[in-house]
Amino acid sequence: MDRCAFEGALDFHAFAQAGECLVDAFDLAQPSPRTQRAGDARQGAVSGPALKLCAVMDLPLRRAELILESDEPVAGEVRRAGGGWAVHDLSGHVLLFDSDLRVCRRFPVPDSFRGRGTYNWDVHPGGRWAVFAGMRHTTCVGPDGDIVWEADHPARLNVDGDPVLACAGFRPDRDELRVFPGMEDDDGSEVEDAGHYSASWVVSLSDMTVTKDGPYGQDRWVIFPDGRHMGSSSFDGHDISGWCGRWNEGEDSEGSSRPLDVHPDGTMWLGGAFGYLRMNLFEQSDDTDDMDDMDDEVETDHDRYDEAFFLDQNMVLAATREPLTHELLAVDTLQRIARVTYPFSGERWHWLTAAGDGTWVTTSWPPGGESARLCHWRLA
Repeated sequence: MDRCAFEGALDFHAFAQAGECLVDAFDLAQPSPRTQRAGDARQGAVSGPALKLCAVMDLPLRRAELILESDEPVAGEVRRAGGGWAVHDLSGHVLLFDSDLRVCRRFPVPDSFRGRGTYNWDVHPGGRWAVFAGMRHTTCVGPDGDIVWEADHPARLNVDGDPVLACAGFRPDRDELRVFPGMEDDDGSEVEDAGHYSASWVVSLSDMTVTKDGPYGQDRWVIFPDGRHMGSSSFDGHDISGWCGRWNEGEDSEGSSRPLDVHPDGTMWLGGAFGYLRMNLFEQSDDTDDMDDMDDEVETDHDRYDEAFFLDQNMVLAATREPLTHELLAVDTLQRIARVTYPFSGERWHWLTAAGDGTWVTTSWPPGGESARLCHWRLA
């Protein structure tokens, strides 16, 4: 499932129609009693299609151990933000959690984005701003919902000629917003073939000055939470091309996948394309001997992966589809080495993201529950 790194917002009108419980509570998230019960729960519970797949693939099982669970109802994609996590609640807010899964900021989604389908979003790791980007408009707000900066812009067009969402995100190491809309003509109008050209806007949040650059052939952009790397990619209707590089260096490492994550030591990046995962080394002209073993991209054997992140220096944590399971892959080969099992049977696992330190977070839906919760995990 290819998607912009800042995409994944919720259509709250659709949630209401689906009968989900919308809440406005502002209780700080606290560890759930299930954290204390985790050691007593039945371990290694895998049921239904996941059990059948385990038997067929005969992968070793690695048990997940619960570190913390938040009581705050959440939904949608979860992302790393500084030392914490960002995710939507069910009442039209983006929440910023600290490392202990306590809510430290609550950003209201602007009215112009509610009930209007998906949008791209990001939260500054310092908790000062959140940004929301649509096809032709981007808005940056503070925790009180006041608009700090906003602008109209051309929509980018994909290879089929359809308008798509702009990408937007904060540079983690400074008070700077990056917006990637469609390219403008000199007179401010949309270019005729906007699908092949993006602009890059740099918004200084200290003085609200905007610097515009372009055109660029990339159609998706990602700013990684380590504050040192960014990536971009393009799709020509047949093939995906990706680039990943460091902010302070001029050259990017190229690959045939969309950048997903950067290795904790900064030597390689993980990409995804059409369900496959691919590993790419950053170019190091002074140390070419180390690249002999990985002259080409290392690729997974199967094309069923929706999400993937570096769990630590040696393992990738990846989510499969149909059925949804979590697998551990070796960094150097991207071969499967184990399947993760969780201590609560009947739980539905949705989005996940890893921190690179051996832990990860999921949005987890308990049996009979009205909403998902954030759960922080490590391998037992």
